[in-house]
Amino acid sequence: MRTLVGAERMAVTEGWAPGDRLHLFNVGPRNAGVELTFCAEGRPPLGPYRTVVPAQRHQALSLEELAGPAVLSPAIAYAVVIVADVDVLVDLTRDTHEASHRPAA
Repeated sequence: MRTLVGAERMAVTEGWAPGDRLHLFNVGPRNAGVELTFCAEGRPPLGPYRTVVPAQRHQALSLEELAGPAVLSPAIAYAVVIVADVDVLVDLTRDTHEASHRPAA
């Protein structure tokens, strides 16, 4: 997976559910207000979902917990747009067991 470094607006375009986790790293001295909007093929955008990442902390989010398992089907690719009010680091990771059960593209 790719890590996006130090930006206030970014997008991750390699999403497949289930098993994805979005890691937000706030290395700065202020809390980060973060909005996440999901865009799945053939569906209207979902969100924004809001969270706060405390200063100098890490937060891991299950994408299924935010958007719901029925919304992010394993058969549908999605992207997530991340907007923060301070610079954050973002990494998308995948449970390899879940990924091995993903339908072929």
